[in-house]
Amino acid sequence: MKLLARCIVLVSAAASACTGSNAARPGAPDAPAEGAVAALHHDVRVTLDPDARRLEAEDTVTLSPDLRRKLGDVVAFALHAGLAPERVGPGAPLSRAGDPAADVEREAGERAPLERFAVALAPGERTFTVRYRGTIFHPVEQRGEEHARSMAETPGIVSRDGAVLSSASGWVPQLDAGTMTFTLEARVPAGWDAVSQGARGRYERRMEATTARWECPEPQEEVLLVAGPFVERSRPAGRVLVQTFLRSHDAELSSRYLDAGEDYLAMYSALLGPYPYAKFAVVENFWETGYGMPSFTLLGPRILRFPFILHSSYPHEILHDWWGNGVFVDPSRGNWSEGLTAYLADHLVKEQRGEGAAYRRDALQRYADYVAASRDLAVREFRARHSPATEAVGYDKVAMAFHMLRRKLGDARFVAGLRAFYMQWRFRAASFDDLGRAMGGAAGEDLGPWLAQWLDRPGAPALRLADLEAGERGGSHTLALTLEQTQGGDPYAVDVPVYVTIADRPDAILHTLHLGAARQRFTVEVPGVPTRVDVDPEYDVFRRLDPAELPPTLGGAFGATQAVVVVPSAAPAELRGAYAALAESWRKGGAEVVTDQALARIPPGKAIWILGWENRLRDAVAPGVKAFGGELTPDALRGGGTALSRASHSVAVAVRSPADAGQVAAFVAAADPAALPGLARKLPHYGKYSLLGFEGDAPTNVAKATWPVPASPLAAVLGAGGPAVARGKLPPRAPLAPMPQGTKP
Repeated sequence: MKLLARCIVLVSAAASACTGSNAARPGAPDAPAEGAVAALHHDVRVTLDPDARRLEAEDTVTLSPDLRRKLGDVVAFALHAGLAPERVGPGAPLSRAGDPAADVEREAGERAPLERFAVALAPGERTFTVRYRGTIFHPVEQRGEEHARSMAETPGIVSRDGAVLSSASGWVPQLDAGTMTFTLEARVPAGWDAVSQGARGRYERRMEATTARWECPEPQEEVLLVAGPFVERSRPAGRVLVQTFLRSHDAELSSRYLDAGEDYLAMYSALLGPYPYAKFAVVENFWETGYGMPSFTLLGPRILRFPFILHSSYPHEILHDWWGNGVFVDPSRGNWSEGLTAYLADHLVKEQRGEGAAYRRDALQRYADYVAASRDLAVREFRARHSPATEAVGYDKVAMAFHMLRRKLGDARFVAGLRAFYMQWRFRAASFDDLGRAMGGAAGEDLGPWLAQWLDRPGAPALRLADLEAGERGGSHTLALTLEQTQGGDPYAVDVPVYVTIADRPDAILHTLHLGAARQRFTVEVPGVPTRVDVDPEYDVFRRLDPAELPPTLGGAFGATQAVVVVPSAAPAELRGAYAALAESWRKGGAEVVTDQALARIPPGKAIWILGWENRLRDAVAPGVKAFGGELTPDALRGGGTALSRASHSVAVAVRSPADAGQVAAFVAAADPAALPGLARKLPHYGKYSLLGFEGDAPTNVAKATWPVPASPLAAVLGAGGPAVARGKLPPRAPLAPMPQGTKP
């Protein structure tokens, strides 16, 4: 995930030996794009003292001539409260700017408190130096609720356990300016190391301390620093240095990340253009994070070791150095970076494995599960993910928009547009409109009207296959069909893929139909007798799925606008208390909490969570499990090819609500109350599944399954063949880029 305007500085009190690398710096990246000129330069020297929770720093700030003229003779800047800055060298001393009583400010806990100061410059003077010292300590805290899959964060911390310094910390003087370049010399305790953007220059490891100097000539939005007891390993990959900074001597883990990093850097450089930085580093954090910063990523210790991260989150974070950290996001006009990165990383990796359609289907299901009309927003309103609903819009809808654009333009023009956008906007802030113009210029057409319906309008089209009829015309076979848009409001202009299966032919025939009305009749010629029609079977269109296309999943319950959590009255006291605590944590998301004695029947119009084997409503879920070939008994849950016993497993299963087929009923149970806190934290991350099994107190996932997709209402059989007529083979598709060498399919 890309964290805009925030990064992590890591300092830990663990004292373990670490080895460094003084590998020669590879060739510098290509020069920034023409017009990408930084407004100021910082030359920072900082010493971290985690025992005292303090830093001491000196920053020499140089303004560009244009910025100097803009700001005038008195330059204001903000700094973390309590750092007591003083001017170094000639010139008038610093003064407080603004009303001191109102000067310290916060932004919903996401930024550290700031104080504002002013420095007077002599005529023609563009440089001043500030020295400051003090405490920065904001403990790591959970932002948002667990059901929203939030991460713990801090605006800034220096402590024995760790430290975070970034623009959110206000640890470097902040001016009302544009981008910056910088040099950063960090002095940290012996046995530790320091990482920032750009390339490492002077580097010294002494008995008393380590000093690392980082140089970043590429325009940036902030100055970042990560430090800790790292074991560094490095490898040149062409002109780029790939690095790992791990908190232990784990050569095997390091090698896996170096290998994959080299492969993905080569793949994306060939696809999009030269990598914009001199290095890419994997840095291990001391709490669970997944952040992509310019030229490095900061991953939590458990996340870092998940085997699937190498070919999921890792390429996503690498790609952010093109999108978000190479071309910046203009936040005032919407965040295009997350959706484009999801499409060219998460989707591309699945596409390379032949699973692109499954990825797109999951994206559409997340939108259906989490984005009700009351939670929808236009893409341009998306800034960052703060809930599953905003993620479904800013990541999934935008990724699907890029997929439709690719289908519209073809791979060659689509890639040419991306490359043109990257080269034109490197190290500058760009908007959706800038991206659309670059893509349109490369494609040779105006994409503005087409993009507007996906960017400016909340919602999605809903498709219906109204009728179809086979016929003959002039000796040729024909197929007539009607497509409808049932979402209401103005119709979308959308290209709908329709596959026709022909008698005695193995391959289905593709017809792309341009649907621009609420109801539209099409007649197409086909090379034989049509036996079956499938509308958008590979989920190429961003649309609201028909409920009949959706298997019930936990996400359907988490995403419901109204939900009821039912606590078992007959459970033993300790277990009942643990269920009540779980229910209370979900109540914060707006759910109603009741006991099974107080609820006479399952209500319609609401998702329902039935907690506990002892719950008197448990049997209401059993018919739904049976409908998918499973079984729920007083002692076990079976389904998806697995059996989970009451005595040794925690379980979760989702079915259609017996009171309302448009809602989900979920059953969650554990024999051990110690497993329930972990279950409450983990279940929101498994929203795509229908059935889950866990073991132990952690608990550890041991089984997961999604119910089979029901028969699609967008598929129909002609003639007397009935449901036995199989769909013809769909034509193969090449991925947008080949799988990197050494990656297992």
